Amino acid sequence: MKYASFLLTGVFCSISLLSSPQIAPLDKKVRQILQQVDSNNIKRDITYLADDRLKGRLPGQPGYQIAVDYVTDQFKQIGLLPGGENGTFLQKLVLRKATIDDRSATVVLKDQSGNEDMLVVGKEIYIVPNPVQPSVKVAAPLVFAGYGLDIPGKYSDYAGMDVKGKIVVILAGTPAKLVLPSTLNAHFANLGSKINIAAAKGAIGVIFVQPVLSPGSTTTVAMDPEKTTAYSRTANNDIAVVARISRPVLQRLFMYTGKNLTTIFADLNEAKPSSFPLMGAAAFQYASTYEDIESYNVAGKIEGSDPRLKDEYVVHTAHLDHVGIGNPVKGDSIYNGAHDNASGVASLLEIARTYKRLKTKPRRSILIVMVTAEEMGLLGSAYFAAHPTVPQAKIVADVNTDMPTLIAPLLSVAPLGAEHSSLEQNVIFAGKELGIEVQKDPMPEEVRFVRSDQYSFVLQGIPALHTKYGIKTADPAFDLVKYTKEWRDANYHKPSDEITNGFDFTAARKYVQLNFLISYSIAQTTARPTWNKGDFFEPAAK
Repeated sequence: MKYASFLLTGVFCSISLLSSPQIAPLDKKVRQILQQVDSNNIKRDITYLADDRLKGRLPGQPGYQIAVDYVTDQFKQIGLLPGGENGTFLQKLVLRKATIDDRSATVVLKDQSGNEDMLVVGKEIYIVPNPVQPSVKVAAPLVFAGYGLDIPGKYSDYAGMDVKGKIVVILAGTPAKLVLPSTLNAHFANLGSKINIAAAKGAIGVIFVQPVLSPGSTTTVAMDPEKTTAYSRTANNDIAVVARISRPVLQRLFMYTGKNLTTIFADLNEAKPSSFPLMGAAAFQYASTYEDIESYNVAGKIEGSDPRLKDEYVVHTAHLDHVGIGNPVKGDSIYNGAHDNASGVASLLEIARTYKRLKTKPRRSILIVMVTAEEMGLLGSAYFAAHPTVPQAKIVADVNTDMPTLIAPLLSVAPLGAEHSSLEQNVIFAGKELGIEVQKDPMPEEVRFVRSDQYSFVLQGIPALHTKYGIKTADPAFDLVKYTKEWRDANYHKPSDEITNGFDFTAARKYVQLNFLISYSIAQTTARPTWNKGDFFEPAAK
């Protein structure tokens, strides 16, 4: 991937020097088909997928398999072609749960005089299990690298620092005074991005400093069934050690450096890099054990009508999984996931029906993909984007649907990620057709751009977007952002996320129409989508 940008008036941004794609006006017959989008179908699918019988659709459990079977059956009823492996609707992958025994793991700090200080694993430091190396034994110098960022032309915590063969200690988040667009701030704040940057600089380990530590000696990744390769935002085969510590432990690492931690933090928050070697090294020794389970992405295909373009694909994604059974709330322990993300799956099923109602199919082919293990870290989409069931070079775009939060009239949308490519024009086109205003991300602090499956495609160099609600309301006095946040705080990843909770099915119908029009306009446009010239996510020319 090419890391490139333009610097304009102090703001890291990309500038499109390309003309907008020539999107053809919508045919009257397509408008008529749009009117057949049926909210009753959407409600029926959500009701089935969020039923207690599916036990929260946790991958590896019977409830998730019921969801897989339901989607497969719907694909067959709709008339989709198999889009999975070996002529089926399925793509198999392995989910690996890696665990370490904190009691047998050791972390020893050593200063330059040979003095040793042992950290208590599971209390003072938490080690992330290694998904591909069952046994790890590493000793290396420690280097403090600020926020662990390296933004070309803008900011770098690695400038003048040699971290090859070393363990970098970095802060979570980004500097308060570092001005970035919300998508790029989310990308650079993401722990996986920081791990990849450290690996590219030659580091062999990463220790994150986080304000609050929560216990965690397990992690789950997606594995290639044929190879020992992990797919996860936080897995990099070149990094042997990933761990977490708190600020008091960082203070111990600063001993004998002559540095004042408070001053360093103040400088970093002002976006003034402050990186330096720490006085000593760390020795890690731990073992990971594995539990592997099979899981499935589900894919159906609508073949395009253009002899030249039908071998290219517009992909629709939605995650099929949820979090299963958890702590009881008011006597209910089943986390049904009606909004998150049965509603997204139901939306894609109705989009598929809408395509099948067309007498003339779109010029490009459409791939409808329900992915697994999003709640475990975008694992199903990470695997599919890296190993799609069609040639990766033939995927022109991904249109993702994740928890649209259909709880109010749909008057505006924020297409996360669309501003990096010509896809923004497709959203604007679809919005104009339906009278929907296109807005910027109203909740940049939520870093939603990296929390949904379109991000997996972006990391593979494929233009992608995720359409979320905007903030426009019929009543200017009504604060939709506040209302949405309050609703989410009460229901997100809770047993109360059920079919009976807050659905606006008129909005759901309009949301399906919008996302259909986005993908349809991409499929019909002769030119394939392009990244904005010089955009950070634009792949390097081959």
